[in-house]
Amino acid sequence: MRFIRKHLEWFVFSAGLVLLALMSPENAGTSLCFFDWIGIDYCPGEGLGHSVSYTFRGNFESALQAHLAGPAAVFILSGRIIYIWKELYQESKLTTNKEQHG
Repeated sequence: MRFIRKHLEWFVFSAGLVLLALMSPENAGTSLCFFDWIGIDYCPGEGLGHSVSYTFRGNFESALQAHLAGPAAVFILSGRIIYIWKELYQESKLTTNKEQHG
C-alpha cells in the first residue's frame, strides 16, 4: 500500500499526459466533462485536452485557441512529475547510505 501511495501521483499525471499526447486533437468524440454529462452546457475545462494535445505537437497557436491553460498545464504537470522523481531519488539515495553506514 505504501508503494502505491508513493508512486500514484506521478504515475497518474504521466499516464494522463501520455494519453493526451497520443490523442488526435482533431478528434471530436465523447466529452469527459462532468458538467456536460449532467446536462449543463458550460464546461470550464472544455478544450483543455485538445490544447495539451496540440502543445505536444508543437502547435502552440492552436493550443492557445483550444484553451489558454493547455501549455501551462503541460509545463506544471511535467514539473511536478520531475519534482516527485527527484524526491524519490533522494529518498532512495538516503536509504542506501543509511544501509551502507549502519
